[in-house]
Amino acid sequence: MTAVLDHLLARLGDDAVRSAFVEDRRARVSDAIPQVAASGWASELSQRQDWLMTMGVKGQTARVSPATLNSYPAEQRQQLERDLHSEASAGRGFFYDSIPVEEGTPGFLGDIYAVLSGPSVLAAMSKLCGSELTAVSAQATRYRPGQWLTRHRDDPQGESRQIAYVLSLTAGWHPDWGGLLQFFEDDGTPKDAWSPGLGSLSLFDVRHVHSVTYVAPYAAAPRLSVTGWFSTT
Repeated sequence: MTAVLDHLLARLGDDAVRSAFVEDRRARVSDAIPQVAASGWASELSQRQDWLMTMGVKGQTARVSPATLNSYPAEQRQQLERDLHSEASAGRGFFYDSIPVEEGTPGFLGDIYAVLSGPSVLAAMSKLCGSELTAVSAQATRYRPGQWLTRHRDDPQGESRQIAYVLSLTAGWHPDWGGLLQFFEDDGTPKDAWSPGLGSLSLFDVRHVHSVTYVAPYAAAPRLSVTGWFSTT
């Protein structure tokens, strides 16, 4: 992982990345991870079978395995779908797949966490954003056709999140498939959008309003990434 770490630190220290972040508190690092490493991680992530279906309904978050959801009676599954769509139509809620990642997580996801939570990356991110960052959170995410994340900010009260990140592990994504990291003005006017890219790292202040756009039924592959927040505690 030394080569991955050195590459990431070099990209975070790039003047163009720093200038972009200073200007708008956002930066997209297109090649933050070497392609060989990113391709290997993407392949491993695409084969995982331990995804949890992660849903936001009526202000509550639920995480269930596909097997558990399939065990529900048909009417219960249909009602859940209606509730999800009702929330989404009002600009609330989310529906995607996730795998929790933390210190000690085995395999390549644990390796990614070790890189992101290491002192050198935390120092580089602190320099980039101007705050002393001391912690990072992470989860693997998968967006399949029919999934989404509605417009929101990542700055809930009582938490110390500063910078959100999306490490994309998706190759060959077509923007017409949806799944875009969409940014908005504070009044909800769409601003711009970033498409997934293998090994890219999107960084943005948690106060930016954003979403992940609906993944179209004709998307030929899932949108894979590792996401989370850098925090001051």
